Amino acid sequence: MSRAQTTAQLENAITFGSAKVEIRAYGSTGAFTDLGIGTGIEVDETVTPATLDPDNASKMVIDLAEHSIGFKMNLWELDFAKIYALRGGSSGLDTYGTQAAAPVSITTEQHVLTGTGFVPLNFKNGDNSEVGSIVVVDSTDQACARNTDYIIGIDGNGWTSIARVAGGKITDGEIAKVSYSYTPLASKTWSTGGKSSIGYLELKLTNVRFIGSSDKTKIVTIYKAQVSSGLKLKFPAAKDSTPLEYPLEMIAYDDATRTAGDQLCSVVDQQGV
Repeated sequence: MSRAQTTAQLENAITFGSAKVEIRAYGSTGAFTDLGIGTGIEVDETVTPATLDPDNASKMVIDLAEHSIGFKMNLWELDFAKIYALRGGSSGLDTYGTQAAAPVSITTEQHVLTGTGFVPLNFKNGDNSEVGSIVVVDSTDQACARNTDYIIGIDGNGWTSIARVAGGKITDGEIAKVSYSYTPLASKTWSTGGKSSIGYLELKLTNVRFIGSSDKTKIVTIYKAQVSSGLKLKFPAAKDSTPLEYPLEMIAYDDATRTAGDQLCSVVDQQGV
């Protein structure tokens, strides 16, 4: 007969589900870029003691030989703009370019603006810049002024977004009608070889769990990571429903610019409290 030996001590500390993975350039305070969907998301800390092994005494542990964090993920979205960023961008290993398609005009695209939060437009420029020729009217077709009635921003994935200004013509929860022009891409070109430097990235993993009456997060931040694997594309058979994956690996060591004890990574946990 089975018998319980204990009970859950902090039940909300049990973590379920995977994580959203985001990156930004090391040292940046800008928006993070979402790497999208994939499998096998894994964080692996390595702690290796340094030892002395004298002939006439027991082995002695004197320090750490290595303290590092490894990260793995199989990317399903082969977005070569993000692969370029992962490998150092303009100061890294690769060369990247785009070919623009013809501009497209959008007329009176409707968005409900609640509070003062940003809402992304339905289409974006292929180079992730702000869309052009933005004209905004409220639900009654009154013309609205930028920075008076609404503001425009760009998120970490290059989507032009709109938010209402409190006290402006657009009331809370009202529909704003946005006209603009965007330029999609016809193609992307990524190439590599002949360069020897690669940059560092800040890596953020976010797990969300609904606890009580709201979403609670567990956020792992790796301060100074670097890609440690090359491009490997294993094409599946035609009858295989699994998509082509890019196995991404990264490694991080101490960031000596930070306070000792907080140089490698951190976990901010709203769940297990």
